[in-house]
Amino acid sequence: MSASPQLAIGPEPVATPRKSSTTAWLLPVAVVVAVVLALAERVLHAGWPYWMEDFGVFRMGAHTVLTGGPLYHATAQGTGLLFTYTPLAALLFVPLTLGSASVTSIAWCAAELFFLQLTAWVALGAIGVRGAGRRAGIAMLVTTGAILLDPVDSDLSLGQINILLMFLVLADLLLGERRRWQGVGVGLAAAVKLIPLLFVVYLLLTRRVRAAATAATVFLLGMGVGFAVLPGDSLDYWSGAGFDPARVGTPQSPFNQSLRAVFARLLHTASTLSVPWLLAAMAVAAGGLWISVALYRAGDTLASVLAAALTSTLVSPVAWEHHWVWVVPLLILLGERTVRLRSVFWGVTTVVVALAFGLRLLYWYVPVDDAADLRLGLPQQLAADCFPLVGLAVLVVLAVIATRRPPARPAEAP
Repeated sequence: MSASPQLAIGPEPVATPRKSSTTAWLLPVAVVVAVVLALAERVLHAGWPYWMEDFGVFRMGAHTVLTGGPLYHATAQGTGLLFTYTPLAALLFVPLTLGSASVTSIAWCAAELFFLQLTAWVALGAIGVRGAGRRAGIAMLVTTGAILLDPVDSDLSLGQINILLMFLVLADLLLGERRRWQGVGVGLAAAVKLIPLLFVVYLLLTRRVRAAATAATVFLLGMGVGFAVLPGDSLDYWSGAGFDPARVGTPQSPFNQSLRAVFARLLHTASTLSVPWLLAAMAVAAGGLWISVALYRAGDTLASVLAAALTSTLVSPVAWEHHWVWVVPLLILLGERTVRLRSVFWGVTTVVVALAFGLRLLYWYVPVDDAADLRLGLPQQLAADCFPLVGLAVLVVLAVIATRRPPARPAEAP
């Protein structure tokens, strides 16, 4: 007689999944890559007189806050540059005063490179790249190649903050879809630098009213913190200093890559306001936001965010080279279209955008040291206006995509 099987008493044991060994190395390797690339940036810019110039302004602003001086009247030693960010930004920059400038500047550069990897990670997820190891590897390669692009190199070598702000906005808009916290990243970025405020309008137009309200609330809280801690400086900033383009340089400067600068160079004027620029800015703002909304309704969320980002950069009164770091997720989007569609058009578009932001035509053909009296021929004018012209062309391409796609419910971002 066969033995009867034993009965199992109690619940069946559940196998606990083991933590994937593939993902355990991602964070430390990303940090190492960021540090190595930051050191490489320092070596490449050895002897360059403008290394970490803007970072020095950040430290100066934070030091002024600590010593109780007038924030918007203080100037950075050696450069005479003024602090142009919000009072909240000056408070957030206080940790940058710890340690020597040489050490903290490398750490800041490495942090920006780490956030650039995260930006690429988010964008790659939005185009459907799966597998943590594969996605991280591509993000690291993208980051390494991105330092050859003028906006990224400028951001890193000057010690700017635009990569971090780009990550806050991109992650908020792509990862926060239908989540309660969506809007926090946009609001925080705008509380540091006013340009991302256009994304609050973008959220409203895409009917994400709660996210827009969250962004506005975070922005106002940041303003409130500034008034609570730095009341005098906050009054200076919000009553004029924060809205004075003359504080950041001459409009004709070739390094200014906004629509306003295009008209200033074309008309040879230093006027802070001009009717042609105001009309063009309003037209681009309206058209760019319409494109963004149409792409969002078609479910093309990454393209939608990038259209809004290009619009905000174009219509900003001042858009230095490093403001155009959005070219990195843009190239990821264009590259994905090229590979997926096997399209010559998309391939050519990707190459043109990469060359426009990588060849540094500005330095080859434009007398950058004579911005106050800049008189340019047509080839020089085109070189000086390279970024905004390419940005407008990309918006036109995105508009064509938006008009050819039927509306669809946006898919949740990965």
